[in-house]
Amino acid sequence: MKKLAIVSLLALAGAAAQAQNIYGDIAYQMHDADLTTDPATLRATLGYEFNSQLAGEVMLGISARDGEQSGVTAKLDHLFGIYAKPKVKLNDSFELYGRLGYVSSKVSASAGGSSISDSSSGLSYGIGASYYINPSLSLNVDYMDFDELEGGIAFGVKYTF
Repeated sequence: MKKLAIVSLLALAGAAAQAQNIYGDIAYQMHDADLTTDPATLRATLGYEFNSQLAGEVMLGISARDGEQSGVTAKLDHLFGIYAKPKVKLNDSFELYGRLGYVSSKVSASAGGSSISDSSSGLSYGIGASYYINPSLSLNVDYMDFDELEGGIAFGVKYTF
């Protein structure tokens, strides 16, 4: 998995050297895990726009809030994803998009002094919308599902360099 991450970052860095279609996105995602307190993730995305209808992205995530129920605490240790992002601009202010890719994640749970962890990887997908404040800055809302990790709604900000 580390090799895939390095290759992805190098590909995006190479693309950045040739064009100015790079963007970054930071989002707060709430997971629908049916717990007393649902976990949340802080996501950071680096993307490259190949054209007006397709982008490629690398996404990293860490736990922003642990999930809890009946004395058990669940937390996301890390999340890494690679995505194709088809999109369509409705006008100068609104854009709709989808994400389809591969994700790897590790979660851990603890209760009373004992703990366990589990890793998973597989298909990840989502849909979302962006509202552009100006050509470089947008507010985003999306729903993402991460293989075995529960999906949920995210709110974020994207800046195009």
